[in-house]
Amino acid sequence: MRTLKLTLEYDGTRYAGWQRQLGAPTIQAALERAVAAVTGEAPRVIGAGRTDAGVHALGQVAAVRTGSRIPVDRWPAALNAHLPDDIVVLAAEDAPESFHPRYDARSRTYRYVVLNRPLPSALLRHHSYHVPRPLDVTRMAQAFALLRGRHEFDAYRAVGSSPRTTWCTVLHTYVREDRGMVIFTIEADRFLRHMVRIMVGTLLRVGSGALPPDAVARLLEAKDNQPTGPTVPARGLFLVRVAY
Repeated sequence: MRTLKLTLEYDGTRYAGWQRQLGAPTIQAALERAVAAVTGEAPRVIGAGRTDAGVHALGQVAAVRTGSRIPVDRWPAALNAHLPDDIVVLAAEDAPESFHPRYDARSRTYRYVVLNRPLPSALLRHHSYHVPRPLDVTRMAQAFALLRGRHEFDAYRAVGSSPRTTWCTVLHTYVREDRGMVIFTIEADRFLRHMVRIMVGTLLRVGSGALPPDAVARLLEAKDNQPTGPTVPARGLFLVRVAY
């Protein structure tokens, strides 16, 4: 048996997220069907991040154990022949038997895309969140920087979620404007459910003038997830990279 590390991208628009669900299309299920078609096995594919319904990926990482002897460089083409057009395996490599894409990850990087112009886009409607009012990127960058470091992110987690710990270390934050797009990037050692989407929702209130930049830190210290957000839609969120 061998362990394969797969890197893939996907458009999450028509999927109920990464994790296999009864009666709903998911990325994991599609990938497991493709591996089964190639190898004749009944595989279990493990992902580095359980992206929610509608979330996209540019660099999701997955692992699968297989007895197949197909050369590693032929795996992407073999799997892509059995995958829908909105899921593509970009690379494959042999990994140690003990490799686990989620537990071995040192950090993950997410990107959130906001279309900031008066009118919506016919082409970007599934890959961005439209905000018609003007946004102050400088104010949002100041606020975003206050979330760096190791903190308890109780204020930026989904209502009803019960993680084993709310401690996360945010390694990098960046926001930029590019031709009517406002792009938020965040790297952390771990993320809570809806953490990025709640952060962005809060930052948009800063950008519109509804909150001062230092409010994001005060909300963080208060550990209350009621005043933060709102939780912005999943369609603007991308898993960019998983670092090992």
